[in-house]
Formats: sequence, structure tokens, C-alpha cells
Amino acid sequence: MKTALVLTVKNEKRLLRDNLLYHRALGAHRIFVYFDGTTDDGKASIEDLDFVTIQDSVSGDVYAHLSYLEKFTKNAVEHHTARQCLNTYDAIQHCKKEGVEWLISLDADELVCLDFNQKQSFAEFFDTISKDTAIVNFKVFEVLQRKLYYNNVLEEETLFKTTSSFKNRFKAVKKSVFNPFTKEHQSFCYWYGQHLGKAALRVSNDIIPKNVHRYKTISGAPLKNVTRLGLLHYHAYDAEDFIKKFKNFKKRANTYLSGNTVDVLKLLLRDVVNQPSISPKDLEDYFKHYIMFSPKEVRRLLKNRWGYLFRYKPALIQKITSVREVFKNIERINKT
Repeated sequence: MKTALVLTVKNEKRLLRDNLLYHRALGAHRIFVYFDGTTDDGKASIEDLDFVTIQDSVSGDVYAHLSYLEKFTKNAVEHHTARQCLNTYDAIQHCKKEGVEWLISLDADELVCLDFNQKQSFAEFFDTISKDTAIVNFKVFEVLQRKLYYNNVLEEETLFKTTSSFKNRFKAVKKSVFNPFTKEHQSFCYWYGQHLGKAALRVSNDIIPKNVHRYKTISGAPLKNVTRLGLLHYHAYDAEDFIKKFKNFKKRANTYLSGNTVDVLKLLLRDVVNQPSISPKDLEDYFKHYIMFSPKEVRRLLKNRWGYLFRYKPALIQKITSVREVFKNIERINKT
């Protein structure tokens, strides 16, 4: 059974090579990397990896003749997610030729994690998925931003947030973020990034992206899907990544491809980072004070208490050590 990955990448050199080596260690047969306006040395950093296919994002013109991709081809210039969906569709075509059964679409700051404590290979994992299942949705866990700078966050960080929303607003875990435009503090959930996760699709002629998180069939036939562990999202994990990420967002639209407005926090941070007069040191301080979690905040999260008597279920923070173990093994192989 062959598994492949597809990534759409912009200025992710810090994570990209390690991301690919990690997924190769889990058994990825092929990884398709589409560069989307990259200006760093990301391409050069991975060009020696023989299991990687490198190209630029697919133009909307390439698949303009396919009516079922019209939402993506018509919006490819304005929306990076439209290009990402076209890249995934393009990778599906390559997978058919190479006999790949499962394809997973990710970003460079995301890792598939199939077990919290020990390595599980793609082959072992997909052997547990029934033959009539077409889609495996991966539940997302967001990294806990607790350092100003990481050398290699994929190896170093083991704590992840588990809860993207709270049904009871009184139980919600909040961060106070300063808005320099209104001179006021605003409260936001301790979870900053996307919460829909990503998915693996069973490669076929009929399955296409619905958006970057979900899939559908061209024919309209229903798809059997299941949800499993897990996806680790290293979103704005330190000051350098925070600045880079929202510099990348500078020219992105205020609405998603669906027409919904982009999250208020994401728009605020985009505008903060891209102020012409703000210095890198000021942005680093902003990250430290308003995005990063202090040691005191980390201790409070790990206590997992609501009030004096109650505990959060699931726990607010999950410790995940399997990724670190995979990298230790990669290092041993490299040394050998």
C-alpha cells in the first residue's frame, strides 16, 4: 500500500526539509511539493531528496476545461487556498499513475501524528481502515507557543492544545491581545489557527477537493469517512515564524474562498505585522507579550482546572512525544 503527501509551500525553509524527512520515516512513498510564490531557499533545501517531486503551483488555466473545478480555477489568482486545491487535484493525477492508494494534503507547518507516544507507520495505520472508507479526517492539535525562539520546534516541543472552541463561554480559555489600532485589549481563544484539520483521501477518479480540509465526489455520491488522530499544527510557533507567517498573509483577501470573513484575530495579526513603521524587535516583543504563553500560563493550563473543583475534558493540553522519537531515529540513520 502506497501513501503520498502533497504540500503547498511559501517561505517554509525552516520546517520544510524536516517535515518531509519525518513523513518519509512514516513510510510516505512520494511527496509532491508545490511552491507558491516562495522567495526563500526552500527549493534548494530539498532538491536532493529523491522521493520528492518539486514544481510551482498549478495555474488555473491548466484545469479551466474541467467544470467541476471552476470554483478553484476562477479564483486561483486571488486565493491561495484555490491554488492549494488545484495542487492537490494535480497530485491526485500523479498518484493514479504511480499506483498510490492514499494521498494526504498538508501545509509545511503540519505533521501527521498517528500515535501520541510511539511511531506508527502509514502502512500500519491504513491497514486498520476499512476498504469502504474513502476519507480519513485527522483531528488537529495546535502547538503551545511557549518559547520566543525554537531551533527545531518539531523536535523540541511536546505540548499541544486540544480544544479549539468551548460550548460554555465561562469555561473558555482566553488570551488578551492588544490592538494597537484601537488601543484596546481584546480577548481571544487560546487556540489561534485552523481547527478543521486535514484529511487523507483514497485516490480515485471521482474524488476531488471540496476545500483544503475536506473532499467530495464529482458525481455527488456520498463518501464514507472516519475521524482519527491526528494532525499537529505548528502555527506561529515562535516570534520568527509569527512574523514570517503574517508577512505571507499581507496580500491575502479578507474573505475565505467560501465567502466567509477571515477570522478577526488573523486579520488583526496580519495588520499588526505589516505596519510599515513597526520594527522586527517590536514584533518580537508583541509576540512575547500577547501570543506566547508565559511559564505561569503554561502551569495553569497543565493544571487543567475550571474553578476549584472541575477539570476540563478533554484536558486542555496533550503531551505528544512520538514525533521527537521519530526524529531521534532519523538522526541515528543520518549518522550511520
